[in-house]
Amino acid sequence: MHDRRTDGLTPWLAWLCALAALSLGPVAAVHAEESATVQRTALITGSNRGIGLEFARQYAAAGWRVIATSRNPSRADELQALSRQYDNLELAKLDVTNVDEIRNLAKLLKDQPIHLLLNNAALLGSRDAQFFGKQDYELAVMQYEVNTLGPMRVIEAFIDNVRAAGPGKIVTLGSAAGSNGYLRPPADFYSYRASKAATHFLMHNLSMDLASEGIVVGLINPGLVDTRGLADIGPDDPVPDDFAQIVKLIRAGVIELTRPEDSVAAMIELIDSLTIENSGDFLNFDGNPMPW
Repeated sequence: MHDRRTDGLTPWLAWLCALAALSLGPVAAVHAEESATVQRTALITGSNRGIGLEFARQYAAAGWRVIATSRNPSRADELQALSRQYDNLELAKLDVTNVDEIRNLAKLLKDQPIHLLLNNAALLGSRDAQFFGKQDYELAVMQYEVNTLGPMRVIEAFIDNVRAAGPGKIVTLGSAAGSNGYLRPPADFYSYRASKAATHFLMHNLSMDLASEGIVVGLINPGLVDTRGLADIGPDDPVPDDFAQIVKLIRAGVIELTRPEDSVAAMIELIDSLTIENSGDFLNFDGNPMPW
């Protein structure tokens, strides 16, 4: 598969966010009172790095039972280290395009309440393969499989677990790159943008479908998140060719990135505040509405 994660605003912002689906302070105290009586459970997809890894870290630190999934848990070194640090963090193999893996995990978790089902896994792909006349259609199909159909497969498989939580919440990370309101020249990331726009639509539709059950469906834009540590590259440090232009813009102050821990802390606070009244709304990580 290709590189995963994204979100965007301007040409390069779109690329950067898209670069990691692209952030406010630790949240170890979140739900402290609730966790003293009932341990809440979060199932997170795409937890091997970046935003997904940070979600797993912060929810585990807050006392939640965290089921952190990734395609290859045995090769996810940071996630493995995190699981050794927290006894309440469990690792599970899950490719959101693999129906058998989804079904197997659903069987293992049958009848277990899931208070938060968090769809974080995403596929960005190379920018060069997503221009008009140069579109890689195999990549486009895979992006749709991961970014759009992946969350729906996961939600359908675990919806009874969410219901059993009283009910729980379903949250999917969207992207400003898939917002018509943010679309600006140059025209790039054709298939990534389209896959995220389709995801937004599906989540909005789902929110109406589940409203009568009281299930909240959250759709959140993570913002411009520095999931690659680009802001920490020193003036004399080597810069990977793929990120040279971005690092140049960062150093010039043209773009400002948020650290994963800050974005995730803000999103956790937002997730906690979501109600049936704003279910299905497309919100920025700071709680402000995002244009469709």
